[in-house]
Amino acid sequence: MINKRKIGNTNIEVSELGFGCAPLGGWPVAVSDQDANLSLETAWIKGIRYFDTAPLYGSGMSEKRLGNFLQKQKREDFVISTKVGRLIVDTKKSKAVEKFIGSPQDKDSVFNFTYDGAMQSIEDSLKRLGLDKIDILYLHDPDNHPDHFEDAKKGAVKAMIQLRDEGVVKAIGCGMNQNEMLIEFAKEGCFDCFLLAGRYTLIDQTSLDELIPVCQKNNISLVLGGVFNSGILIDPSPNTYFDYSKLDNNWNKNLTESLVRKPKNFETAEYWLQKAYKLRDACNKFSLELKQAAIQFPYDNSIVSSCLLGMTSSTQVNENIELYNKKIDKEFWEYLKENNLIRN
Repeated sequence: MINKRKIGNTNIEVSELGFGCAPLGGWPVAVSDQDANLSLETAWIKGIRYFDTAPLYGSGMSEKRLGNFLQKQKREDFVISTKVGRLIVDTKKSKAVEKFIGSPQDKDSVFNFTYDGAMQSIEDSLKRLGLDKIDILYLHDPDNHPDHFEDAKKGAVKAMIQLRDEGVVKAIGCGMNQNEMLIEFAKEGCFDCFLLAGRYTLIDQTSLDELIPVCQKNNISLVLGGVFNSGILIDPSPNTYFDYSKLDNNWNKNLTESLVRKPKNFETAEYWLQKAYKLRDACNKFSLELKQAAIQFPYDNSIVSSCLLGMTSSTQVNENIELYNKKIDKEFWEYLKENNLIRN
């Protein structure tokens, strides 16, 4: 059984566990059509009813695969979100195939935060999905270039508001890996939800400082991505990743150059590894899996509506749902607070 929660002031209810469809676009490994469909079928049977995708994921491949599956379901039975901020274009040599394995060789994505670009993006997405309406539309990664924030406010955000007014989408949001720009977007007063990756997790609760209070004040729900913080909350070691960068001596430099976010002065690979090791040891003390604690941590905060998990097989789907449903005693969370492993 998977519970549902509301999105902001809307009438949208999403399953607490959502299916993150980036893997259906071939990230980080190739996924066959058959395995993609089987993963979606298993998620559906187990009660997942919220599916998040984007044009970026496999240059449209994720949207097509998801759309093909959802054609078999009643429209009122699921919630779907996709994103604007990039357009899929024809190309002779795709760079996207280096990240999204198995994606089309003749397609790539380009940033476009203009009004017309957003309108074109949603039109293209609807065609790939085989739908005429979207439940939630996110602004995707407007933090990858200094000009994108202002470009989006002047263009794409206005398009998103119009699409909501026209009923093409029910809710609008913004998705990224950092707190700071989302705080600024919250001040615009138009968003229903934010898709926040990595900043409200078992290991990193920095969104509690400013972002979550601002969201609570403005009734903006949080949909969370990256609950495992790229792998450190599954099996921490110097060979795992945090914020998409390997936790080696070059972690700080690589994270900075990736533009995912700017690391704070105190952050080092060793800092995060030691914190992860302590969390893992605490889980062992209570005979829990670190992964289980990472999945269940966010739900104690009522501002969280759903956690998106990227899954590439029916086995992963079954495992994650089992960990979601497996009870954790309150004593464990109290122990983490008492030992300053999570924030109060």
